[in-house]
Amino acid sequence: MSREFDLVVFGATGFTGKLVADYIARATPQPRWAIAGRNKDKLEALGLRVPVLVADALDAPAIAAIARRTKVICTTAGPYAKYGNEIVAACAEHGTHYCDLAGEVQWMRRMIDAHHERAVASGARIVHTCGFDSIPSDLGTWALQQEMIKAYGTPATSVTALFGESSGAISGGTVASGMQTALEASADRSIRKLLGNPYALDPDPHATRPSAPDESSIGWNSQLKMFTVPFLMAGINTRVVRRSHALAGFPWGQDFVYREVMSTPGSARGLAMATAIAGGLAGIAFAMKRPRLRELLAKRAPQPGEGPSAEKRANGHWKTRFVGVAGNHQLVYVAGDTHGDPGYGSTAKMLGESALSLALDPLSAPGGVTTPSVAMGQFLLDRLRRAGLTFAVAG
Repeated sequence: MSREFDLVVFGATGFTGKLVADYIARATPQPRWAIAGRNKDKLEALGLRVPVLVADALDAPAIAAIARRTKVICTTAGPYAKYGNEIVAACAEHGTHYCDLAGEVQWMRRMIDAHHERAVASGARIVHTCGFDSIPSDLGTWALQQEMIKAYGTPATSVTALFGESSGAISGGTVASGMQTALEASADRSIRKLLGNPYALDPDPHATRPSAPDESSIGWNSQLKMFTVPFLMAGINTRVVRRSHALAGFPWGQDFVYREVMSTPGSARGLAMATAIAGGLAGIAFAMKRPRLRELLAKRAPQPGEGPSAEKRANGHWKTRFVGVAGNHQLVYVAGDTHGDPGYGSTAKMLGESALSLALDPLSAPGGVTTPSVAMGQFLLDRLRRAGLTFAVAG
């Protein structure tokens, strides 16, 4: 692909956009890259010695002009249901690879239906969910399965991801995306039905598949001897993992089951934590369905453009355990970051490396609206390990 730029970071003046742009600026080797957004003065004020491209995310001709000039567009401009349509359409049309931080299942379904076939034809890899949702889940499950096959000659028939110890603030962009999803769901019964479908992002979301309800109460994981509670991001992550499996041709079997929970220690203190978390999540779910309470939550939550200090981001951390089971065989795999909070520091690494992988690595995966593990697989896994993230069999 002969283009002027290897990649363009769109939305570079936002809080997360700045982090991603700074991350790309420190990459070795340096790609041929540019920053883009709607405000030239703010883009130039970042002080990055790269070209500045000016375009509004809703201006289709301007977005198409950028897509024709670059191999990859990496965008942090959300909520994507508001600001992502024209970028995805342009990338699918012009064979330009794409990555984002989307967590809006209803919007991703729309992009699949509208642009997957065109992206297949043009060779564009359209890769959503390249941050904390859903790279740990998607790439962690894929990596665990490679280790299962290596150790036992067979993939796990079930994988449970337990999101455990973590420190860091939730992203204002994530909150905005969640609010957008809640707003759309409250107004449209079909969206509520879609969000409740465990296979909402599969190529055929209505095909007969194993039962896979989301966790709804406090539970117990006997392998790790930990309490479990519903995980806020499971409604996104699980759908991405299942789409990966379907796109790959069901290599782990038609009956493969993936589930995702949050874990607390298997002690009295852990049970108290689980009870408090479950209660808090129930309260949030109740409020998100009621406009006035949703508005109050939105005002109190972090806003887009806001975020923690560099020190807090660096001191943040997260850890996810994956338990794979195949008959009598069991394997525990760990993903995490000891020097990056999930919502910002670690997410900037994940999105930055995804953009670099799409731009520079000799990928062989076909085009289409795809997923991190299917599009980049081992290349992205190696990049994230070099960036300081852990993906390894539990020692």
